[in-house]
Amino acid sequence: MSQLDKINISLKGIGQYLKLKGLMVPKYQRDYAWEVKHVNDLLVDISNALQNEEKEYFIGSIVVKNNENKRSEVVDGQQRLATITIIINSIKKIFEKEGNEKKANQISNDFLMTHELRTEEDVPRLILNDNDHDFFFNHVLNDLPNTSTKKGTRLSHQKLLDAKQTIDDKLTQILEANNQNSDILIDWILYIENNVKVIWVEVPDYSNAFTIFETLNDRGLDLAISDLLKNYLFHKSASAIKQAQQNWITMVSVLEAADNNSTVVPYIKYLWASYYGNVREKELYTKIKDTIKTKTKALEFSNQLSDNSNLYTALLYSDHQYWSDFSTATRRNISTINVLGMVQIRPLLLAMLPKFDKRESEKSLYSILSLIVRLIVSGTLSSGVFERHFSITAMKVRNGEISNQSELLDALKSITPSDERFKEAFETFTISNSSIAKYLLSTLENYRRNDQGSELIPNNDETIVNLEHVLPKKLNDDWAGFDEDEHKLYFKRLGNMTILNSRKNSRIGNKSFAEKTPIYSESEFIITTEIAANSTWTKELINGRQKQLSFDAIKCWKMK
Repeated sequence: MSQLDKINISLKGIGQYLKLKGLMVPKYQRDYAWEVKHVNDLLVDISNALQNEEKEYFIGSIVVKNNENKRSEVVDGQQRLATITIIINSIKKIFEKEGNEKKANQISNDFLMTHELRTEEDVPRLILNDNDHDFFFNHVLNDLPNTSTKKGTRLSHQKLLDAKQTIDDKLTQILEANNQNSDILIDWILYIENNVKVIWVEVPDYSNAFTIFETLNDRGLDLAISDLLKNYLFHKSASAIKQAQQNWITMVSVLEAADNNSTVVPYIKYLWASYYGNVREKELYTKIKDTIKTKTKALEFSNQLSDNSNLYTALLYSDHQYWSDFSTATRRNISTINVLGMVQIRPLLLAMLPKFDKRESEKSLYSILSLIVRLIVSGTLSSGVFERHFSITAMKVRNGEISNQSELLDALKSITPSDERFKEAFETFTISNSSIAKYLLSTLENYRRNDQGSELIPNNDETIVNLEHVLPKKLNDDWAGFDEDEHKLYFKRLGNMTILNSRKNSRIGNKSFAEKTPIYSESEFIITTEIAANSTWTKELINGRQKQLSFDAIKCWKMK
């Protein structure tokens, strides 16, 4: 009998599968991720199907790995299984509050809990992964108080609580609409058991699970890229699957500890680009599949995913421990690169930092920041060109063709705007992003101060220092020198902007230039007090100020 012959496929109500045997979500699977919208959509669909007396409501496929006498592992479908379990548990709680212990116990025994003979403990029929299980059991199924603050709660835990609250609210509405007649909830239980249908696929091993996964994806099922990638790597790892699983767990744990948002796929994309060349996110799975075709290759990339995950989180946060031995200026450069939003540089940084020594890394980060500013201001190339060039350069760093700042700058020379091009673009540069504008002006301010032997780095906290538009956002009679078209053109010019103490900034708002100048003259910032020397504010003055700033810009953002 072939392995494919051992695949069991059946179509039943999802509740029937919850009754059959225990299920577990392996620790390498992602955490609970459904948003309130997904939960609400499921509730509305089931409610409508019941009201319309539809014989079945189909919610897709669930793939499990059959572990014979042990719990089956959920390969795909944990979001639906967990949410259905919460619905059933909420219905059970309603019967408990009514004092109907018989119905509550039957629901619990049939769908929610099972008694383990060896340990003599009641455990959930569905066990979530290591990150979510205890919280799911204690605070979602058993309503124990959650002492964590919302800020300190894991994102998946908050989503579980949100799902529970959404379900409780919906069931309350249903009871109110039916005059508190809880028989309607029995209809829900029976419908979930028999009529909320799923295609249930049991496979004997991960290679079969991957085959099914691919088939479902080819049929148009919306599967997460991260799940496809994970299952493909596990499949190709063959006898080394345990190492591949541990590498995946390590990677996800490191990334999620640093950022609750979904960083797995972007990380894999940038890391892949640093080794194999640029790739668009929607093509990532295909590229990996076409390149990684052996167990050795799969395990090698799996190791790379684990080994580089800590470095990737360091690129996101300048206060990461990785930077503890680097200078304050370097940490500030990393922070600024993130403010500027040039994520296309990440493949190059992932390749460069492990290869260059500390001094060359620091010098190169300074040059990379200058390059990013020049590219943003000049606007000469598309982001796709950036990505391709940075990825090609990253591959050269990895294979040893580039080993220091000088060689790196030579490799990037073709996309680097010259001083002349940068200055020319700076003279007419317009900007809508206030964070970037404030960074540019703060850097220019520091250049002026250092030239005068003074050092005052403007605070990036918006409660302390704000971006000020001299010509205000809303045109009024005080600014008669500008018509509407001119206002649109000059309002966003960098020459029309400065930095100002937030408290002072809030006082002057849309006032006239004459009313603003006393505030400017009292400012601690040189580039702001200089504005107060003018008796009026005109297009010519904005152009002149920005031209003067452009001379400083080529000195602030030097490539070496």
